[in-house]
Amino acid sequence: MDLAALRRLRLRVQGLRHPFDASAPEVVRRFVAVQSQEFLPAQWGLAARVPEDGRPDAASVAAALDRGDILRTHVLRPTWHFLHPADARWVMELSAERVHRANGTMYRRTGVEGETATRALDLVAGSLAGGHRTRAELSSALEAGGLPFAGLAFGYVLMLAELERVAISGANVGKQRTYAAFDERVPAAAVRPRDEALAELAARFIASRGPVSARDFSVWSGFTLRDARKAFTDAVEPAGTHGSRIEQVDVDGEPHLFDAEVADAASARSNDGEPDAAGPRGTVDLLQAYDEYIMGYAAPRAYLQPPGRADPVQPEFPLHAMMVDGVMCGRWAPVVQAKRATVRIVPWRSFSRAEERSLAASVTQVERFLGVPVTVECEAPTA
Repeated sequence: MDLAALRRLRLRVQGLRHPFDASAPEVVRRFVAVQSQEFLPAQWGLAARVPEDGRPDAASVAAALDRGDILRTHVLRPTWHFLHPADARWVMELSAERVHRANGTMYRRTGVEGETATRALDLVAGSLAGGHRTRAELSSALEAGGLPFAGLAFGYVLMLAELERVAISGANVGKQRTYAAFDERVPAAAVRPRDEALAELAARFIASRGPVSARDFSVWSGFTLRDARKAFTDAVEPAGTHGSRIEQVDVDGEPHLFDAEVADAASARSNDGEPDAAGPRGTVDLLQAYDEYIMGYAAPRAYLQPPGRADPVQPEFPLHAMMVDGVMCGRWAPVVQAKRATVRIVPWRSFSRAEERSLAASVTQVERFLGVPVTVECEAPTA
């Protein structure tokens, strides 16, 4: 499979061409975990995968987060991710041991270990038993209990509380995000065997992001390549409970797996009848910088590279990624104020008329999502 075909299939499977018949929480469930440290842009990434006639705006996605229909926490690599309540417990249990090992040096350096860590968790749990708490309120609770953690150390206390299933995202208080008791927001469930949970994570990764390699899964999940290879084997085992139509293609000599049933369903959502269709040529996507179309795969992510550019695409300002037909063509950023917003566009090249029309349509979709008038500032192409 060449890179053009790879892009077309991934765009379809990820719902960026023919969106899922799903709500924003159901999009999170489909992807298992969605990277979300860029909080508002990550919410746009969910909305963009919902059909336009039912696409939620920012207020609607924020309300889903407040209700706990979507949760946000540190997991996997780790970084901030959205999780669905039905998946939060087993994914956190699966991920926690490895993240704790990765955090070990910083736990020791910040003093978040041993009896001190246990006391800190008890204080956080006690505070959350009384309701959702802001970071400032949790800091005060720790200080009142004789543990005046601040700065980096306080951050590691909160991450420890997340990984130990004590705390998870709560409802916003104004513009301040809060933490809630984990058991309040996440349904109870039996502990799952590690291999079983890892195989499910792999199977759902293949289904939601394929074609993918074991190396892609290792980088995305934070598990070792050895774990990833075993999980892929378990996920496609004929006697297993996971997808029965997982197929393999080679990309630059490396085996990649995808779920043929998911790919067929993506084709059925289109109106063009073409198996490899990914929308009209010149389709512009305004993606958040950590969108799963970008972060769901291992570097150097050659499928993102525009012609003539061999170096890996690095973070820069503006941060977010502008695509044409799945290939990076520039950067963009939404700057949101109380009653208006600015969308800054920094193209890397000149656009065709079709691309200009598609870009304008994409900006209109962002404007509808934000719910405020948008002014566009477009710089001259850099090349």
